[in-house]
Amino acid sequence: MQPPASMARRVLLLVTAGFHVFFTAGVVFGWASLADALAADGALCYNEHCTGQAAAFALIFTLGTIGNYTSNLPFGLVLDRFGPQICCICGALVQTSGGLLMLARGALGDEVLYPGFFLLGFGGPGIQIATFHLANLFPEVSGSLIAGSTALFDAGTAVFFAFSLASASGVASLATCWAVYVGGCLLVLVSGALLWPPLPYAAEAGPQATPGSSVNSQDLWDSATPRPLPQSAPLKAMLTSRPFIYLVLFACVHILRLNFVVGTFQQQAAALGFDAPSVLKYTNLFASLLPFGFVGMPLIGFLLDRRPLSHVFALVNLTGLACTALLMVPASPAAFVGAIALVAVGRQFVYSTFFAQLQRTAGPNYGTLAGIANLCVAAAGAAQPALVQASMGTQHFVPTNGLFLLLVVALLSQPLPFWEAPPAEQRDEKSAALLAAVHPEPPAGERGAPLSTLRVALIEKS
Repeated sequence: MQPPASMARRVLLLVTAGFHVFFTAGVVFGWASLADALAADGALCYNEHCTGQAAAFALIFTLGTIGNYTSNLPFGLVLDRFGPQICCICGALVQTSGGLLMLARGALGDEVLYPGFFLLGFGGPGIQIATFHLANLFPEVSGSLIAGSTALFDAGTAVFFAFSLASASGVASLATCWAVYVGGCLLVLVSGALLWPPLPYAAEAGPQATPGSSVNSQDLWDSATPRPLPQSAPLKAMLTSRPFIYLVLFACVHILRLNFVVGTFQQQAAALGFDAPSVLKYTNLFASLLPFGFVGMPLIGFLLDRRPLSHVFALVNLTGLACTALLMVPASPAAFVGAIALVAVGRQFVYSTFFAQLQRTAGPNYGTLAGIANLCVAAAGAAQPALVQASMGTQHFVPTNGLFLLLVVALLSQPLPFWEAPPAEQRDEKSAALLAAVHPEPPAGERGAPLSTLRVALIEKS
């Protein structure tokens, strides 16, 4: 579907999408703040010492994250089959249902927290996945827009932080906060139904980007063959293409690595030789800096929009390599603070790169491919308990971090020959003729993004 001609409407759509993502997509990861508010309100506390409350809270958070990770595939199928409008409506209905259950805790009992928080986690991805196609409204900065969406996902943890502040200060009760949240979810539902198109917006042909830039690789999937797979390629071909497999492995390795650091941060600090007061100081610093990973958004957005994909993957992988290496330096405050900073921005780098490249290349199968990729990431996450147990058993994290170093080095070596494009001066008339023969000009109204210089390079090799 072609984007609207009105610039004002395009901006309205982007602003609305920003509100949708911020208010719903990542709110469950602000659980720590919500848990404080629930504990102060006496939730799941049945005796003087609130025995079992911590375990119950841990289960509630686990249910929310399970919902967040597993809903991508069903909502992806809805997106591909019925379009972003229906997908947003379905996600908003689930999110509203979760909010209503949380609101009804006083009437129905604390047990509604379990299904309520699960639904809050399940509905958010359905709302966010329906917004990614809006990056095609401004294809020349689509990478920056996807990076902005991932930053808003992280920033959504502030919603429950606001709940905690309001209830602790007496400005509003927790029930009032949930009533406001349900109202916001209904606003998401109505705005999505009125503004979102029945079909995703397609990228328009725009000004030629910098030679070799990743924004030009819209139709590239199988870079290992002279003929790249177009967006209309069968789903099976896309699933087995080398670029998709690389993207999934890229996400699995880096997200597992980052979650391992978050889950074992205090233990790693102690194992490096820091004393208890220092561990507490660095833990507080880590918790304070983690939500500010969005400071890396301008850099990763610029690279995604203007530089070759080899540069993008190199930056993200080198960031992961440096972060892991710094976590192996014993008793060095500078190295440890550097690792903390790289974890914060590294999350932004990984998610922005993954979703931006997938959105640009998946075409009508985006939802399904994104859902399958997220399930693979969740499956890889199943290895984390074993890694944690092995490391905690010896209080020695060097072997596990060494394994992550090897995995990131493997990732670092792969995309360089896959994604690099030749400089503009190497593209001659013969290459253009070959390109025209293999990929004839599409009819007016069906043009996608500009043809990439990488495609020329691949054809020349044939």
